[in-house]
Amino acid sequence: MNFPYPFFVCIALGLAACASSEKKSVELQKDSVSAALELSHSGIQKTGGLFSVDSLGVNSEVRHVALFDSASLPTLAALDFAAYYENPVREAGHDEMPENYKGLLAEAGLAKYPFPMLDSISGEEPAKLKGISQMDWIAWEPFVKRLHAEGAGDTLAKELRLLEDVKWGETDVRSDFQKVEKLLYVNNGNSGEWWVNVMPRKWTGRAPFWGRLTLRPSEKESAVLRNYTSKKLSLEESLDWVRSLAAYWYPSLNTDLELFEPGTEWNKNYPFAVMRGNPMGNPMWVAFDVPAFKKKTAEKETVSPNASVSRSLDTSSAWRLSVLESLKGVCPETEETDAFKASLAKILDSIPKEQNAWDAGGVLFFRRDANSLLAKDFLAQDSLHNPFPRMLELKAFFDSLGIQFLVVPVPVKESAYPGVIVKGTPDSLCVDVAGREFIRKMLEAGIDVLDVYPVLSNSATSFEPLYQRYDTHWSSAGLLGVATLLAEKMMSYSWYKDAGARPGFLEIRDTVITRDGDLVEQLPLAEREKYPADTLEVKKVYSNGKSYVGKSNSPILLMGDSFTGVFESVDGHSGGPGSLLAFATGLDVQVMTSWGGGPGVRHRMLKDKKALSTKRLVIYMMTMRDFYQAPMEWDPLRNKTEP
Repeated sequence: MNFPYPFFVCIALGLAACASSEKKSVELQKDSVSAALELSHSGIQKTGGLFSVDSLGVNSEVRHVALFDSASLPTLAALDFAAYYENPVREAGHDEMPENYKGLLAEAGLAKYPFPMLDSISGEEPAKLKGISQMDWIAWEPFVKRLHAEGAGDTLAKELRLLEDVKWGETDVRSDFQKVEKLLYVNNGNSGEWWVNVMPRKWTGRAPFWGRLTLRPSEKESAVLRNYTSKKLSLEESLDWVRSLAAYWYPSLNTDLELFEPGTEWNKNYPFAVMRGNPMGNPMWVAFDVPAFKKKTAEKETVSPNASVSRSLDTSSAWRLSVLESLKGVCPETEETDAFKASLAKILDSIPKEQNAWDAGGVLFFRRDANSLLAKDFLAQDSLHNPFPRMLELKAFFDSLGIQFLVVPVPVKESAYPGVIVKGTPDSLCVDVAGREFIRKMLEAGIDVLDVYPVLSNSATSFEPLYQRYDTHWSSAGLLGVATLLAEKMMSYSWYKDAGARPGFLEIRDTVITRDGDLVEQLPLAEREKYPADTLEVKKVYSNGKSYVGKSNSPILLMGDSFTGVFESVDGHSGGPGSLLAFATGLDVQVMTSWGGGPGVRHRMLKDKKALSTKRLVIYMMTMRDFYQAPMEWDPLRNKTEP
């Protein structure tokens, strides 16, 4: 990868000076659907400090995390269970019967069609499990990720995925017939057992059942479990947890976090976080409550108002016009691009409609990303999906405040790997014809746009991937390339020399993280085990020995979608574009992330008007796919109403 900018070399080098065999027993399950419904909600009563759910209407609820008492801090296991157990955001659409479901074994009981990974099956909760507290319930999906991350392997994950993927004789049905609602560990003296509570989908007409896995817990798994169910999380650690959750669920569930002060009033409750999801076109809100965090919020110190700054716009059009000139004829529509689009459309048509990711050459790609490459004209979209008027609206708004405005569209991963997706396509072929044309239209309209395609093109590198293999987001190499261009552009503004830059006030260190690709959950259950978490190198930024976090009174605001938050507020922390930009320029950078998509951050920004009083520059960074048919609509700012 050839970056002509010395800052990239500095960052890359990390130089601060650069500025069992038991016989299977099967008990016949209950037949009625009413029994299934009755059992499905067992244990969800509001009882002292145990896990409970309060419904606040058809589209919102608050989840009280399982705790011993009101002063206890939550464990990671308790938080995960509160998030995963019968969460309406995650369950949306699963009750709809698949089109190709025939009901071939609809009347079959467990005795006729047993599960090979279970050596004991019961339609009622076994006596040995009734004494297990809700505090010991485990959500299996996040737990097996923890097992993998801590070196305990993927054996348990494979068994549970196979269990959920049992098709009752209908292997052509893509939907899962049942899900593991709870995982439990039972200690039998010198050995342990894994038990599961399985919930069939409503359209199967089957009742819930309990089963014991033939697989027994290993010593390593037991050790990880002990830590998982005992380590307490602080408020800040819990906020990191919910940010990561929203980020991982976003591609499939369109999740985001509301701009919310932990412990303040929300629908007559006082949660520490409120998540919004919109998986099926109808928004839903799920809040998470931990009583101890109310006290921490009450003790929080009052922050004094930001003092406004004297600022002036750099009104020179020379840079913008030079970028516009450089884009002439860069990405034309040709026979080659038409052939690529036709092949890509056939690939998408061949994938089941409920599957949003696919593998090509060992790399996972995203349906929504690919759809944006098939677009003809971004400006031809309807009024609620056309981003162009909203970009002009933002430009006028920031101009009125004397704030510089810079748009940074992030190319979709698929545009960097055309030869991987469609064999025979040259890697050098520009396939995002409509996207590059949209950039030109914004530049022609007087909006500053940083074109980062040159550093995120696969043809520009031969030694390091620009995007993660199983994720929609960039790798460290891609991120550093963009940070280089962004830092150079920022330092070129005429007001930069008067902005109070402090070169060297931050330091940078190498660190290694593991990240589960956000595209893995878009695959069928049986295929997911082939894509383990990736180990990634991250450049992390520190201030006085602590992870750097930009303040609200900083002169720079970087706002946008998950590309602003990955490595920044989740996965590595303080290693994202905001922290790298602060390190390179010597200016404090506030980061504002909307995990639900770039369009939503505009309203979040307006809610924090106090922070705008100190801003000289607002950078709007978001994925190119949300400029085309974004699930979150591009509504005018003046028409936005609160949920």
